Amino acid sequence: FVIVAAVVLLYNSGIFQRSAVALTVDGKDFTATEVDYFYHATLNSVASSNYSSYMGIDTSKSMKAQTMNAMAKMLLQIDAEEEITWDQYLKDTAKSNLTRIYLMSEKAKAEGMTFDDHMQEEMQSNIDTITAYAKQNGMTFASYLKRAYGSNMTESIFKELCEMDALATHYQEQYLDSLTYTDAELEACYEADKNSFDTADYEYISFKATADSTTDADGNTVDPTDEEQAAAKKAAEDAAADAAERYAAGETLEDIAASYEDIASYTHQEEGTYADTDMMNWVFDASRTEGETGTVNTDSNIYFVLFHSRARQDYQVVNARHILFEADTSALDSTSETYEADVADIKESAHNDAEKALKEWQDGGATAELFAQMAGELSGDAGSASNGGLYEGISKTTNFIPEFLDWCFADGRKVGDAGVIDTSYGSHVMYLDSFGDPYWKVQATNTLKNDAYTAWLAENGTTDAVTEGSGMQYVGY
Repeated sequence: FVIVAAVVLLYNSGIFQRSAVALTVDGKDFTATEVDYFYHATLNSVASSNYSSYMGIDTSKSMKAQTMNAMAKMLLQIDAEEEITWDQYLKDTAKSNLTRIYLMSEKAKAEGMTFDDHMQEEMQSNIDTITAYAKQNGMTFASYLKRAYGSNMTESIFKELCEMDALATHYQEQYLDSLTYTDAELEACYEADKNSFDTADYEYISFKATADSTTDADGNTVDPTDEEQAAAKKAAEDAAADAAERYAAGETLEDIAASYEDIASYTHQEEGTYADTDMMNWVFDASRTEGETGTVNTDSNIYFVLFHSRARQDYQVVNARHILFEADTSALDSTSETYEADVADIKESAHNDAEKALKEWQDGGATAELFAQMAGELSGDAGSASNGGLYEGISKTTNFIPEFLDWCFADGRKVGDAGVIDTSYGSHVMYLDSFGDPYWKVQATNTLKNDAYTAWLAENGTTDAVTEGSGMQYVGY
């Protein structure tokens, strides 16, 4: 009884799971706990994504009991048609990620790269962030690690894996930074796939070509009949033909669409990008000429399209600095009678602080160096404050708030321009630091780099010498 009890205690302590070999890569053994780090890192990433609800993953249930749905497979680029459990996907991903990172870290060491002070600072910053988050949620750093990366995770194992990950990441970044391309190579990349780089200016009316379902007396949905579907299709085709005649007679597409408001919608895309659809293939056909119109039929819609122009994205990307004065209203009581006034006061205060900082910068010489210093001291944007408020390579499609992009790409914008803008985050002191390459060159460079990096990883980040051990059964618990 004593022996059995001791064994149970040892098992529950996790010592077996921590020491059991789950994976061997090129002769190097990794325990279940180490594989678990990569398993849970992927799980955490999926579960925290904006699309987790569409993928149907439930973190409160066993991953072995959940099968990936079609949306999850599509979003995660899984081609397999057979059923795959989330557990199998997470284990496969953990194996490939651990293998790649281990091999990359070993190559980094072989080429003289070490875990230097800069990497140590990055890791410590990450640990400090985790520690602060854990404290806010009533946990210690150690208990958070167990919750986030598996019940057998320890601080020492976590730090060892972070060091390996840092070496691999910096080694990969070093390779990417070494890739450069001539103008001729970028031009050839553009010519090979113009659709990926160009934008088009076009208008269209979309006529709905399907009938709506109805509801019977009992509340049941009744699908439209074949006759009703055919009638809807015919009505859309007739409307598109009428639109062609009326446009030829001088009417605008917007006015035409207004007379068919029950089945039509009007859109004008001044800088539309390519997508592999019937309508966009018509728009981006190389034979299109200015003012040309056409009708595109699909199963669900009939499109009457007017083509204006097509152009390469020659505008330069922007390198801009900003200082954010946050307008934090989260502490306010939204049910209070003074709520709206209180919000307005907070926003006004943030705006005044931004205007004051702008004047201080102007009075201090209005230099880029001073702006960077002030951003480090005053900005509420943790993502850029440590870098002098700088964001580089901003394009018109960068995922920034519209007001930020509108300021950066305003007509006549030049290096050294500064000003204050108000957004949902608060008030920003803006400064245009410099311009970068034309956007199409940035895109072409990224395309060539991605292709080269993918081939490089396939050659250096994979190996056939990977075997699973008995410890794999403990991964994911």
